[in-house]
Amino acid sequence: MKAVDLNVDIGEGMPYDGELLINASSANVCCGVHAGSWELVEETVGLCLKNGVRIGMHPGYPDRASMGRAPMPPDQLGAYKESVLRQAERFYYFVPPAYVKPHGAFYNESTLEGHAAHGILLDLLAEFALPLMGLKGTAHERAAHVFFAEGFADRGLLPDGRLIPRGKPGALLVDPKEVARQALLLAPNVDSLCFHGDHPLCVENIRAATEALLSAGYRIGA
Repeated sequence: MKAVDLNVDIGEGMPYDGELLINASSANVCCGVHAGSWELVEETVGLCLKNGVRIGMHPGYPDRASMGRAPMPPDQLGAYKESVLRQAERFYYFVPPAYVKPHGAFYNESTLEGHAAHGILLDLLAEFALPLMGLKGTAHERAAHVFFAEGFADRGLLPDGRLIPRGKPGALLVDPKEVARQALLLAPNVDSLCFHGDHPLCVENIRAATEALLSAGYRIGA
């Protein structure tokens, strides 16, 4: 029986975190910079521990206006690198995470070999020696000594497996049945499936995917 992990992006100030954690096996906890706050980080980590959910660090660019989803301006490389590494440091010494998963534009840009964001990710991994949860078939896979391949159950995908950019048609799957179908398609080739905590149907999505995966013979677990 193949096990598949269900991970959720949380700690960003959305109202669904508690219900998501009942269904998730891993949580990517925002470090309080691209969204949320440090107080929310502490509260969210407490919820994860209470629910027995594996904790991942989820640092993002220091750009609250776009929630860390806008590309890194070239002239901000130094400031963004310093912010990401300090986010990681504060989180790591509060609660050592099981892995790191970059957020938003940091995630997308760090999949690209030679991009400045990939360099920031390599520095982070070198400093904290954490496993990486990232996108299979990209520079993520070669960046870490331990790699957890991730698929996105609730997002539309480009032919190369990357996400359709937010704001584009098809970027967000809006039918839990469609999310469940995509979870079943992705599960054989990944270690973990992501559900975004700011999706208005995130709880329905993870419940539908869980039911479909269990019916197909999968075990849910980190």
